[in-house]
Amino acid sequence: MTQGGIILLLTALAAHNHQVETQKAEVTCMTQALYYEARGEGQNGQEAVAEVILQRVRSGGHPDTICGVVREPRQFSFLTDGSTKREIDADAWQSAKELATRIVRGELVTSLTRRALFYHQVDVQPAWASEMVRTVKIGNHIFYRPPSHATQAGLTGQTVHGALNKPRSA
Repeated sequence: MTQGGIILLLTALAAHNHQVETQKAEVTCMTQALYYEARGEGQNGQEAVAEVILQRVRSGGHPDTICGVVREPRQFSFLTDGSTKREIDADAWQSAKELATRIVRGELVTSLTRRALFYHQVDVQPAWASEMVRTVKIGNHIFYRPPSHATQAGLTGQTVHGALNKPRSA
């Protein structure tokens, strides 16, 4: 093999390794969101949370990676409310990880939330909800999308989160 061929091969291997590591990170971020936001909601509830995350990735108004969306400031309270310091239910974590892996790989595609970008628990009424289009209620969460005339840029500054911290909603 020529020196150019070796360099090309090493470059390809490095790119593949980077892709594998990126996918692992995305699965971990999706697993965290599914586990902490919807572990008690069954598969449909977890798929719905994943759908919101993926919809945000595609929206142009949020980060363009799963980890970017999950770690976006003031979106998912489990990152700041101490939830991640509690003991993990190993079975629930494994189930969330298996589902997250299938979703990240594109093996499972759902349309349960009708393009929702936000959600909140049923026992919370965030101020932003009245400005959104309610799309569906799944388990303990209500899902929303912006009205068709709204711009994403105007919505990204709103405080939203997931299920654990009552004052906020995703």
